[in-house]
Amino acid sequence: MVAKAEVRPLTPRQREGRAVNAVAQLLRRTLSVPNIYIDPPGSAIAADVLAVDHGGAGDLHAVEIKMVSEPWPAPKKWRRGSSVGPDPAAASVKALRRQLMGMPAHYRYLAVSAEKLEFVAEGLADLGLFSDDGIGRLGLIKINEAGEGVPTAEIAIVPERFRVDPAKLRAIETKILAKSRPDIEIRI
Repeated sequence: MVAKAEVRPLTPRQREGRAVNAVAQLLRRTLSVPNIYIDPPGSAIAADVLAVDHGGAGDLHAVEIKMVSEPWPAPKKWRRGSSVGPDPAAASVKALRRQLMGMPAHYRYLAVSAEKLEFVAEGLADLGLFSDDGIGRLGLIKINEAGEGVPTAEIAIVPERFRVDPAKLRAIETKILAKSRPDIEIRI
């Protein structure tokens, strides 16, 4: 008996879940012996994926994934102090930038669908990819969705290392890394 294959559109949660796997796979390929946490527990860091390089003893790589299913309106004006009026699209990107800049991680990324990449990249570039102190640049990951195929992730903007507050780093080490087993780890 052969069942008809019915293609149903993915829910936003399914799209984001598939993107999480694509990002985890990208980090697994690009980092040296990473420990990867999917939706890390606790409140020490709000990231969808957290990877710790060098077997859990290296730099923290935090990724926030935003797979927007509904189209965002085109931005009216990105720059601060605009007299054009409130723009929900620009406000969303500003909030994302604020969230990313506040993450206690050495490398910080935003992952978005390929269809939203140009919009988000333009907004982040105009708002500033670099930290206020000049140390660190936000990275951008493009998620290529392939319909029924497996999505892939690729780095569109390479991040640069941020400075991390030692107290916040210690909180992540004690609340997440010491108490939780990674979702993906390379056994040696």
